[in-house]
Amino acid sequence: MQRQQGKPDISLSRGDLPLALRSIPDPPLRLHCRGNPAALEAPAVAIVGSRRCTRQGREMAFALGRDLMAQGLSVVSGLAYGIDAAAHRGALAACGDGSVPPAPNRPATIAVLGSGLDNIYPRAHAGLAAEIVAAGGALLSEHDHDEGPRKHHFPARNRIVSGLCLGVVIVEASDKSGSLITARLALEQGRDVMAVPSLVSSPLSAGCHRLIRQGAALVERTEHVLEALGLEWSECDERTAESTDVVFGAVGATVTSVDEIIAATGVSVEAVLERLMELEIDGLVGAHGGGYVRLPGPAADPR
Repeated sequence: MQRQQGKPDISLSRGDLPLALRSIPDPPLRLHCRGNPAALEAPAVAIVGSRRCTRQGREMAFALGRDLMAQGLSVVSGLAYGIDAAAHRGALAACGDGSVPPAPNRPATIAVLGSGLDNIYPRAHAGLAAEIVAAGGALLSEHDHDEGPRKHHFPARNRIVSGLCLGVVIVEASDKSGSLITARLALEQGRDVMAVPSLVSSPLSAGCHRLIRQGAALVERTEHVLEALGLEWSECDERTAESTDVVFGAVGATVTSVDEIIAATGVSVEAVLERLMELEIDGLVGAHGGGYVRLPGPAADPR
């Protein structure tokens, strides 16, 4: 990932860290930041889970990331495959559709890396990392810029993920998932721990179900996250709710192919086509040039 011209990375000493992170038992001595350091001061929720996730888990992480951003909360995760990436992409979808409050209270999505900022891992997510920075978010690492990923880096970075947040939501996790380390660290830091239930027969549900048995808040939708944190749900009008739709959020102002929408959302072909038809009937998108484009005018502008 190349650095943006005129926006050098910032090194934050322990005294420069946000209070929430300075207060954890083992705060980083130094934290490198690419992007907007002010993003670290906003109230945030972490969304983490399995790299090898199900489609349902990916959709849930996307929806939680999108809706928490629309409620004014930043979204923190680890840029990994699966649940992490889906949460970041959901948050970015909210940034692009006008549902995020304007500055200075604008939330953002933050990725905490297990490698240096000049060695994005996984490499396939270099583009996602660039999108996070461009949208006013931040990439964080306590490692030297050119340092590669190491196995022991990832459990260590999890304390930063949870330390930045009011609480942590585990979307999918096996009984031996690294996400359970994040949950344990969150408890040690005095953060709320929440988990999304799923099929009892799924091995990816075992870790989440164990957390729920041990007292983690059961989360089925975004309102439950806010309830667990003692925050109020802000009702969106119908037009704003439409704008934060997962499929609608993936349709751009230029022609977006169905394949691109599927890749961005992780939703099935049938569900994407059905939703596009509904959005076209409502006058929010239009078929054009082999794909779909977001239509201009009041109906497509939630602001």
